[in-house]
Amino acid sequence: MKTALFTVSYNRPDLMQELLQGLAKNADDLDGIDVFHYVDGGPKSKQDEIKSAIEQSDMPCTSIILREENYGVGRNLIGARRDLFDVHGYERVLLIEDDLIPGPNFIKTTLALADWASQYDDVGMVQVWNLPKQTVSDQDLDVVVPTHEHFYTYCIDVDVWEEIKHTLYEYERTYLEGVSYADKDWRGIRKRFMKPRYSKKRVLREGKRLLGEDAIHPPPFGPRLKRTVPTGQDAITALALWEKGFIRLATLAPRAIMKGVDGVHSTAKIFDQLGLNDQSQYEWNQTVPTSFRLP
Repeated sequence: MKTALFTVSYNRPDLMQELLQGLAKNADDLDGIDVFHYVDGGPKSKQDEIKSAIEQSDMPCTSIILREENYGVGRNLIGARRDLFDVHGYERVLLIEDDLIPGPNFIKTTLALADWASQYDDVGMVQVWNLPKQTVSDQDLDVVVPTHEHFYTYCIDVDVWEEIKHTLYEYERTYLEGVSYADKDWRGIRKRFMKPRYSKKRVLREGKRLLGEDAIHPPPFGPRLKRTVPTGQDAITALALWEKGFIRLATLAPRAIMKGVDGVHSTAKIFDQLGLNDQSQYEWNQTVPTSFRLP
């Protein structure tokens, strides 16, 4: 399967350095995977420092894409997926944001989970980072849970992308292009874009499903859209998956650590409120599972 891994970054060369060091722990598993880096530009971007860190690392690199301005995470991520799937023809794409630091077996576990999940028509994305609300051990390494949260990393195949991309492109065209982040029509996104697509009833895929018809898997933002629901591209991706009847799986035991204390949507206070100051063990050296199970 033609596979690409890509990172998106802006203004945080130190975190990019740590990300690259994390990838170095997975170097043997990157054989046959093309690596792309999409780096936002602009006056405060530190684009040259990030580019230098990538070039000086020992990690393979297919291409560094330097954005001519600060696209913002939404445009950068949507554009990267369009580039890799629509233009370059990749069949599987794995995202890592610049503040998600991979641990050992991150790549191998992601691909093993993606391969296993491909037998189910209702699994749209998989990821191996999670923020479990319980203690995890090596007995939980094959446990997966459906989730709508934490889009810092994920793996998606082209057939799923073909089903959800038009929602992302319409969102980008209507609300992101030619508008600064501060001037985005957040209310309009909720009222005019998200609400018509929102459903309280889970759509059921016709093929083989991981979750049965009676399984509880609520909409991404609760039974109804509140004024406080997120409106960024992560939220729209979650909504697009939901609209098409897909679930998103995460391993219960994380294989990476989230370090983005300061960012567009994060402060030290928010980082603490989200429980990110108390992340579970993420460096697992046990044999990577080839099959997985729900709890």
